[in-house]
Amino acid sequence: MKAISSHKTSHKNSPELSVKLFYFTYKIFRFFRNSRSLTAFLIILTGIVVADILFYDYLFSGYVSVMEAMFSRVFNTPSTSDLSFAPEVWLSVVALALGTLIIVISIAAQDIPKLVDLYMKDWISLFYIWFLVLAGSHAVFTKLYLETIASRYSSILLNIYFFLPISILLSFPYIFYILKCTQPSTVIEKIFRTHLYQIRALPKAHTRSLLNIPTFIEERQNTLFSSLNQLDNLLEYVPLKEAKAEVIQDMATLIQEYVAVKPFINRRFFKVSAKVRSDISFKTMVGQFDEMERSRTFYEQKCFRLLGNIYMKFLEDREFDLASLCGSEMARVAISALEMHDDQLLNVIIIRFNTMFRFALKHGVRNNEARHLYNAAFHYRNFIENLVRYKKVEHSKRSFQYLRMYGTEVFKYGRTSPSMYFIVDVFAAEMKRILILVHQENWDLDIQEQMLNEMLQIDSYPDFKEADVEREQLVNTGVRVLQIGLGLFYLRENRISFVRRIIEDILADVEFLGEATFRRGIKLTCNRLRLSQAHFWEDTDRGNLNLYYTPDQDQIDNFLELLFEQMESRKA
Repeated sequence: MKAISSHKTSHKNSPELSVKLFYFTYKIFRFFRNSRSLTAFLIILTGIVVADILFYDYLFSGYVSVMEAMFSRVFNTPSTSDLSFAPEVWLSVVALALGTLIIVISIAAQDIPKLVDLYMKDWISLFYIWFLVLAGSHAVFTKLYLETIASRYSSILLNIYFFLPISILLSFPYIFYILKCTQPSTVIEKIFRTHLYQIRALPKAHTRSLLNIPTFIEERQNTLFSSLNQLDNLLEYVPLKEAKAEVIQDMATLIQEYVAVKPFINRRFFKVSAKVRSDISFKTMVGQFDEMERSRTFYEQKCFRLLGNIYMKFLEDREFDLASLCGSEMARVAISALEMHDDQLLNVIIIRFNTMFRFALKHGVRNNEARHLYNAAFHYRNFIENLVRYKKVEHSKRSFQYLRMYGTEVFKYGRTSPSMYFIVDVFAAEMKRILILVHQENWDLDIQEQMLNEMLQIDSYPDFKEADVEREQLVNTGVRVLQIGLGLFYLRENRISFVRRIIEDILADVEFLGEATFRRGIKLTCNRLRLSQAHFWEDTDRGNLNLYYTPDQDQIDNFLELLFEQMESRKA
């Protein structure tokens, strides 16, 4: 029994021992990877020493008599065998390379933060610079000890006819390489590729084993966050729109890649470490770390907070196209969450979309600017439509309700910011499209009715104390046009109960307008629907589709008949 118990204990401890040994090996490799300058120095030094030995043993000594006959002048003429010129030439080549490196990166670092740190770890630069320095040192060493190794002509030939020409030939390609490396697109691509490699390494077997060690978890989380902060800094400082758009798209792609491998990552990785808690994006998120660990969304939260911050900055800078891109990429990330059935991430995305609406609403009211709200509603509708297609009923209902709530709030600001009235129409148009899709997806009729009631509340007004003309203007908005257009669709689909529910909401206007004014307004609205075309005559950020167009114009007469019939029965 003791033998069996001892065997079980050793079997239990052996995986832990192997993980520790593997982690020790990883620390050694990490040391050399982090100390890249030292690593490059040792590799180049070893290469030059080995090349000198091999050149002497295999390419020179075996054929010394032949080479002496062929190159007798080389060996015997002081001007050719003397290396007195070599140090100056090598110093010039080193100065050319290092001077270019320092000047170019110093200038570029003014617009691209932390560029120096990035290229101090560039393998090509480290190898080339150390090759210049050590090959020049090889020439100095050969010159100083020429009297001692006078018979070792191989070192002279190797340095003058191999090392020096190679260094000179590579100098200009290296300068062009450095110039290309300082371009924002190249820097972004380098950070993106490194970060993508780190994400794809997370589900691999060796990384899964190392993720049982808290120190390794903290280090890996810190590495990921450092890369994201670098991208965020580029968004802050790089002036080019193309570069900013590339960073936003790369962030969304990284989240998608992360979501794809997330189910295969060791669950201990999602424990929020001290490095994550101290990150600049999470300084104010006290009390939310437990929820992050439960939902396993700390990485996505970091990315979304960065996108949210830059979204506000784009609004302040009036870069509405880039602000719209933030919403578009967030909707693209949602598709990956839907494909992976990650409901926790969907909840986070809903919150981020709502936060984006809050930012946009504050900016719009303060500046009487509605364009960004117009775009934000479009991306939110795309997101909800994807929820509908993937049968996410609860998420769809909740998001649809939030869309109505923001639409109602937007209307309240219309009296101080007149451009907001049109945004209410935009919200109603998006809700109309979602309801049509829900019907086409054959959702339960009770759910459809609940969502329809949400849309009918978007033009609910608390009090009316305005004059009659203002009152009529407020009631006869584009929202009524869109609601009637939805009623025409339901009429074609023979959903009479939904049509009557819409008519019931419309008839509530009679008490504010009076019957005569109401009839005139309804006829004007229906005429507007009859004459509306599918395309608007001007272009917008979302194309030239007409929000108020309905393909069901042939149902207008039937709708009016039902409306006046229900109006008369209500009077009776």
